Amino acid sequence: MADADAVTIALHHMETVAIHGFASKSMFVAGICILLYDHILTFPDEVEYIWKQKWSVVSTMFVLNRYITPLVLAVDLYDKGGLPNYIPKSFCVGWYYGESVWNLLCFGFVHAIVALRVRAIWGRPRWLSITLSVLFATYFLTTTVVVYALQIKVVHTVEYNPLYRICLATISPHLWTCWLPALIFETFVFVLTVIKAREHSKANFDTPILRILVRDGVVYFVIICACSVFNMLIWIVAPPSLVALSKYFVLAVVPTMGARLVLNLRGSRREDLMPTTGRSTTDDSRGFEMQAKGGRPGKPLPGERFVFASFRAGETFDDEEQNPSLYERTRLSQINSSRMGTKGDGN
Repeated sequence: MADADAVTIALHHMETVAIHGFASKSMFVAGICILLYDHILTFPDEVEYIWKQKWSVVSTMFVLNRYITPLVLAVDLYDKGGLPNYIPKSFCVGWYYGESVWNLLCFGFVHAIVALRVRAIWGRPRWLSITLSVLFATYFLTTTVVVYALQIKVVHTVEYNPLYRICLATISPHLWTCWLPALIFETFVFVLTVIKAREHSKANFDTPILRILVRDGVVYFVIICACSVFNMLIWIVAPPSLVALSKYFVLAVVPTMGARLVLNLRGSRREDLMPTTGRSTTDDSRGFEMQAKGGRPGKPLPGERFVFASFRAGETFDDEEQNPSLYERTRLSQINSSRMGTKGDGN
């Protein structure tokens, strides 16, 4: 009787693991579909705003996330999809570490892009540049240390399971803590975005680029926080057999969001920024992403100007002051008209 009960329990456990595995694979495939579908949709924009533009650090991060992530997910699908009849332990261990490296870099790239955007919204003040740099370095290093410290403790359990035909490993009960640094950094960046958005709203200041920066910043925060909390909850309360339910889905969604952040912003340039010479925006752009022009130290901008721009090749701050963009000229005219009206009312 006892043996029969043990067999029943074992069969029930195997059935549960199989169901959880199917759910995880379904989420995995859903994430890949989102990634590839969005890639197809935005490929024309990628050609126009990435490959035809001057190269930049943001372009590099975009391309790495865009093209390495699908390759990583392809190996993951081979590793966790139950496809191979056998996988050497050396491959399981090597990919156990290698996959983590790309996860850290992938999230780091997207967080860096978001930090640059917030820096742009605030006008690139020195104190904020230093603060964001320190916080980003702290988040990235802390996450890296936590992940590898916990992985080293369980790496001896990594091996190929012939029953489920995948590489398996024991999951540390504290692994969920690796999401905390990113969550704190994301919250800080979001608060900065909201503060500046409220300031611009009260000042009735608006440009297409500013709308994109604020809108995407809010959407990004909601999605990335949902992904982080999803992972944390799964790793805290769910059984070990569900640990992959969110992992690969999130790895597909985050780079997709990062690509949209870059393409949406570059696409908005055509609405807000127009060349003031005979040269084209494509030829002149130096590719500095999300750079907000602020006044020199001790020299405030006239008329409370705050303009998002991409500096042209060889252009200085004084050159730009002498050749303002279409939006800048319109905005200054509005400010001057408003001031003249105020003086007229006073008389």
